[in-house]
Amino acid sequence: MPVSPMDVIRMALEREKIASRNYTEFARIATQPEIRDLFRYLAEEEKKHAKLLADEIEKESHQEM
Repeated sequence: MPVSPMDVIRMALEREKIASRNYTEFARIATQPEIRDLFRYLAEEEKKHAKLLADEIEKESHQEM
């Protein structure tokens, strides 16, 4: 169970990465172009979320030093 806000952020980062990989795979196997485009869009959105979370973790790790 998460014990701190940073634990929650790390957990969220992992979930964003998994979602991005899943959407990318769904896009790869989608047969309808509009569905493929939707999954590609969702994968990119998850990557943006992951970057925001990773940046926050990086920022926090520098403050702890």
